[in-house]
Amino acid sequence: MTQITKILKDSDVVTTLLLFAIASIIYSGTGTDAKDWVFPLMACFSLFAISAFFLVKSISKIMTGKIVPDLEIDVEQIPSIINVIFFSFFIFIFLLILFAFGFWIASLALLWVSIAYFNPDNNIKTIVKSFVVSLISCLIAYVVFTHIFYVPFPESRLFG
Repeated sequence: MTQITKILKDSDVVTTLLLFAIASIIYSGTGTDAKDWVFPLMACFSLFAISAFFLVKSISKIMTGKIVPDLEIDVEQIPSIINVIFFSFFIFIFLLILFAFGFWIASLALLWVSIAYFNPDNNIKTIVKSFVVSLISCLIAYVVFTHIFYVPFPESRLFG
Protein backbone atom coordinates (compact mmCIF):
# COMPACT_ATOMS: atom_id res chain seq x y z
CA MET A 1 0.00 0.00 0.00
CA THR A 2 2.84 2.41 0.76
CA GLN A 3 4.33 1.62 -2.67
CA ILE A 4 1.06 2.68 -4.35
CA THR A 5 1.01 5.86 -2.27
CA LYS A 6 4.58 6.59 -3.31
CA ILE A 7 3.71 5.95 -6.97
CA LEU A 8 0.69 8.28 -6.76
CA LYS A 9 2.91 11.07 -5.41
CA ASP A 10 4.93 11.10 -8.65
CA SER A 11 3.82 13.92 -10.93
CA ASP A 12 4.27 11.88 -14.12
CA VAL A 13 1.93 9.13 -12.88
CA VAL A 14 -0.70 11.65 -11.78
CA THR A 15 -0.37 13.49 -15.11
CA THR A 16 -0.94 10.21 -16.93
CA LEU A 17 -4.09 9.44 -14.95
CA LEU A 18 -5.53 12.95 -15.28
CA LEU A 19 -4.88 13.19 -19.01
CA PHE A 20 -6.46 9.78 -19.65
CA ALA A 21 -9.50 10.82 -17.60
CA ILE A 22 -9.88 14.17 -19.37
CA ALA A 23 -9.41 12.61 -22.82
CA SER A 24 -12.00 9.94 -22.00
CA ILE A 25 -14.52 12.58 -20.89
CA ILE A 26 -13.91 14.59 -24.08
CA TYR A 27 -14.26 11.49 -26.23
CA SER A 28 -17.53 10.48 -24.55
CA GLY A 29 -18.96 13.95 -25.27
CA THR A 30 -18.32 13.97 -29.01
CA GLY A 31 -21.23 13.48 -31.35
CA THR A 32 -21.85 13.12 -35.08
CA ASP A 33 -22.26 16.82 -35.84
CA ALA A 34 -19.48 18.46 -37.88
CA LYS A 35 -18.66 20.78 -34.97
CA ASP A 36 -18.18 17.73 -32.76
CA TRP A 37 -15.42 16.13 -34.76
CA VAL A 38 -13.12 18.97 -35.70
CA PHE A 39 -11.87 20.39 -32.41
CA PRO A 40 -13.06 17.98 -29.70
CA LEU A 41 -11.71 14.89 -31.42
CA MET A 42 -8.42 16.60 -32.25
CA ALA A 43 -8.07 17.69 -28.63
CA CYS A 44 -9.06 14.23 -27.46
CA PHE A 45 -6.54 12.40 -29.64
CA SER A 46 -3.83 14.90 -28.72
CA LEU A 47 -4.50 14.28 -25.03
CA PHE A 48 -4.48 10.52 -25.58
CA ALA A 49 -1.10 10.80 -27.36
CA ILE A 50 0.39 12.95 -24.59
CA SER A 51 -0.99 10.63 -21.92
CA ALA A 52 0.47 7.62 -23.77
CA PHE A 53 3.87 9.32 -23.67
CA PHE A 54 3.51 9.93 -19.93
CA LEU A 55 2.30 6.33 -19.47
CA VAL A 56 5.48 4.97 -21.06
CA LYS A 57 7.57 7.36 -18.97
CA SER A 58 5.72 6.39 -15.78
CA ILE A 59 6.01 2.66 -16.44
CA SER A 60 9.74 3.01 -17.07
CA LYS A 61 10.13 4.97 -13.82
CA ILE A 62 8.19 2.30 -11.91
CA MET A 63 10.19 -0.56 -13.47
CA THR A 64 13.54 1.08 -12.72
CA GLY A 65 12.48 2.20 -9.24
CA LYS A 66 13.11 5.87 -9.98
CA ILE A 67 9.78 7.13 -8.66
CA VAL A 68 10.17 10.66 -7.31
CA PRO A 69 7.46 11.70 -4.82
CA ASP A 70 7.46 15.31 -6.00
CA LEU A 71 3.83 16.10 -5.21
CA GLU A 72 4.44 16.92 -1.57
CA ILE A 73 2.43 19.94 -0.45
CA ASP A 74 4.24 22.64 1.49
CA VAL A 75 2.44 25.06 3.78
CA GLU A 76 3.26 28.06 1.57
CA GLN A 77 1.54 26.33 -1.39
CA ILE A 78 -1.87 26.14 0.31
CA PRO A 79 -3.07 29.64 -0.75
CA SER A 80 -2.27 28.81 -4.37
CA ILE A 81 -4.12 25.51 -4.09
CA ILE A 82 -7.14 27.32 -2.65
CA ASN A 83 -7.03 29.78 -5.57
CA VAL A 84 -6.97 26.88 -8.05
CA ILE A 85 -9.96 25.28 -6.32
CA PHE A 86 -11.92 28.54 -6.37
CA PHE A 87 -11.08 29.19 -10.01
CA SER A 88 -12.14 25.64 -10.92
CA PHE A 89 -15.44 26.39 -9.18
CA PHE A 90 -15.70 29.62 -11.22
CA ILE A 91 -15.18 27.63 -14.42
CA PHE A 92 -17.92 25.18 -13.41
CA ILE A 93 -20.32 28.09 -12.76
CA PHE A 94 -19.23 29.57 -16.13
CA LEU A 95 -20.33 26.36 -17.85
CA LEU A 96 -23.72 26.50 -16.14
CA ILE A 97 -24.19 30.16 -17.09
CA LEU A 98 -22.98 29.38 -20.62
CA PHE A 99 -25.66 26.74 -20.98
CA ALA A 100 -28.39 28.94 -19.54
CA PHE A 101 -27.58 32.44 -20.80
CA GLY A 102 -25.12 32.07 -23.68
CA PHE A 103 -21.47 32.84 -24.27
CA TRP A 104 -21.38 36.60 -23.79
CA ILE A 105 -23.18 36.77 -20.44
CA ALA A 106 -21.11 33.85 -19.17
CA SER A 107 -17.87 35.45 -20.38
CA LEU A 108 -18.77 38.75 -18.74
CA ALA A 109 -19.51 36.98 -15.46
CA LEU A 110 -16.33 34.86 -15.55
CA LEU A 111 -14.11 37.80 -16.44
CA TRP A 112 -15.67 40.03 -13.78
CA VAL A 113 -15.46 37.44 -11.02
CA SER A 114 -11.90 36.50 -12.00
CA ILE A 115 -10.65 40.07 -11.98
CA ALA A 116 -12.45 40.87 -8.74
CA TYR A 117 -11.27 37.68 -7.01
CA PHE A 118 -7.62 37.94 -7.98
CA ASN A 119 -7.37 41.69 -7.36
CA PRO A 120 -5.49 42.28 -4.10
CA ASP A 121 -7.68 45.30 -3.28
CA ASN A 122 -11.17 44.10 -2.43
CA ASN A 123 -13.47 47.08 -2.04
CA ILE A 124 -16.52 48.43 -3.85
CA LYS A 125 -14.47 50.71 -6.10
CA THR A 126 -12.27 47.91 -7.44
CA ILE A 127 -15.26 45.60 -7.88
CA VAL A 128 -17.07 48.23 -9.93
CA LYS A 129 -13.88 48.96 -11.89
CA SER A 130 -13.45 45.25 -12.62
CA PHE A 131 -17.05 45.12 -13.88
CA VAL A 132 -16.45 48.09 -16.18
CA VAL A 133 -13.24 46.55 -17.55
CA SER A 134 -15.03 43.23 -18.09
CA LEU A 135 -17.97 44.90 -19.81
CA ILE A 136 -15.77 46.93 -22.15
CA SER A 137 -13.62 43.89 -22.94
CA CYS A 138 -16.64 41.74 -23.74
CA LEU A 139 -18.23 44.48 -25.86
CA ILE A 140 -15.06 44.92 -27.90
CA ALA A 141 -14.70 41.14 -28.30
CA TYR A 142 -18.38 40.90 -29.29
CA VAL A 143 -17.98 43.48 -32.05
CA VAL A 144 -14.71 42.04 -33.33
CA PHE A 145 -15.71 38.39 -33.32
CA THR A 146 -19.35 38.65 -34.40
CA HIS A 147 -19.28 41.58 -36.85
CA ILE A 148 -15.77 41.40 -38.28
CA PHE A 149 -14.85 37.67 -38.13
CA TYR A 150 -18.43 36.28 -38.07
CA VAL A 151 -17.67 33.68 -35.41
CA PRO A 152 -20.75 31.81 -34.14
CA PHE A 153 -21.01 31.58 -30.35
CA PRO A 154 -23.24 29.45 -28.10
CA GLU A 155 -26.56 31.13 -27.51
CA SER A 156 -28.86 31.06 -24.51
CA ARG A 157 -30.81 27.84 -24.06
CA LEU A 158 -33.36 29.60 -21.88
CA PHE A 159 -33.93 32.85 -23.79
CA GLY A 160 -32.94 32.13 -27.36
